Amino acid sequence: MTRTLTLSRRAILGGFASTLALSACSQISYTAPEPDLPERFASDSPARRAGANAWWASFQDRNLDSLISAGLARNLDVQQAVASVRAAQANARLVGANDLPQVGLDGAANRGESSGSGVITETTSVTLGVSWLVDLFGANQAARQGAAASLDAAYLSTEVARLTVASAIASAYVDLRYYQESLALTQQSLESRRRSLQMTRDQDELGGATRLDVLQAEQLVTQAEAALPAMEVGFEQAANRLATLTAGNTAQIRSSLSRGTGQPRARYRASVGVPADVVRVRPDVRVAERELAAAMARVGEARAAFYPQLTLSGSVTPTNISGGGSMKTWGFGPQLSVPLFTGGANEARLSAAEAEAERARLAWQASVLNAVEEVENALSGYNRDARAVAANSRLVDNSRETVNLTRLSYELGEDGFFPVLDAERSLLTARQELANAVRQQALNFIALSAASAGGVGVPAQS
Repeated sequence: MTRTLTLSRRAILGGFASTLALSACSQISYTAPEPDLPERFASDSPARRAGANAWWASFQDRNLDSLISAGLARNLDVQQAVASVRAAQANARLVGANDLPQVGLDGAANRGESSGSGVITETTSVTLGVSWLVDLFGANQAARQGAAASLDAAYLSTEVARLTVASAIASAYVDLRYYQESLALTQQSLESRRRSLQMTRDQDELGGATRLDVLQAEQLVTQAEAALPAMEVGFEQAANRLATLTAGNTAQIRSSLSRGTGQPRARYRASVGVPADVVRVRPDVRVAERELAAAMARVGEARAAFYPQLTLSGSVTPTNISGGGSMKTWGFGPQLSVPLFTGGANEARLSAAEAEAERARLAWQASVLNAVEEVENALSGYNRDARAVAANSRLVDNSRETVNLTRLSYELGEDGFFPVLDAERSLLTARQELANAVRQQALNFIALSAASAGGVGVPAQS
């Protein structure tokens, strides 16, 4: 059984006035939250204004510049982020259309006989209809704000993708050059060990060395040969990673980077600015804030659903009747829709929207804490890397001199061959440790640049 409720004009106008009086009750005001941050990072660095820049230029490496340029242009993650921007733009236009009057044009034609009169009648009509939903309680406004915030988040997500891709390419390139350097060092050591082995065999034939000396020399050669495959695999995996990140050809990348140019070293010193500046420019933190704004806007939409909707509509229909002239009908008036009973649907939507807003607020707070932690960790490592590189450099010099002295002592018959073998083993270890220290310094610089959204960029003082 269906009951039709008929309202008088006076009731509609009265409801309209009440609706206007209630319209201020459903608005949601949003202000971007301010993080509670320390004045300086615990791992201190010179203060400067944080901001995005081409931080990878600090390595002054044209191969790296070319790889990052290709990655930013072709990387699939970046392209997905750009596609998400286009989708967000379309959604913003779709939501904005709700504020405009909706105009429709319908046409109809009919030919038929009435009551067996034998008279064929033809009629044609065109109806022009206009309707406009008056945004009294801010539902459309909240939807527009949410769509705009989502569009902002999509734009910022492309910045996140670009920063992530650039840092991943730089890290893979640093790894590739590290394995390349390790291969070169091991091969150089292998050649030296083979010369020592041959010298030991010659001494053995002359009675100046023992069988144990020969076996120990052979052991060193075998150890170096056994270390090469792992380094070759590391080089190939880094090249494969670069090919994936740049959507390029692995064979071409290997060929272009096969010639070693030394390990990348940043020419800038660490300087990220104060925590507030870093958090302000971090794209992931800004994405989280925009997602919070969008979630708050959805709360406004959910609250607006509890209030009446007012629609202004009208139509004009001219009709032509064959043999009977023409006629025109028209109508205009407001329509008031009041949600009396929804089975708890509106309450459920509001509860869900409020819970989602709370989740977004917590996600924003987590992004702020994560940003500070990442900068602190990267600063802590990078500020100490120079000492590690310097110490390992001194160790390499010391080990190289030790090899020369022990070999000379052995050739003069002043000492046995075991100190020579031990010194060569120590030299290779020291050179590998230096290569790893240089690698770690570069990786920490990349991590610091990404954590500060490109805020590192102060030229190192000579």
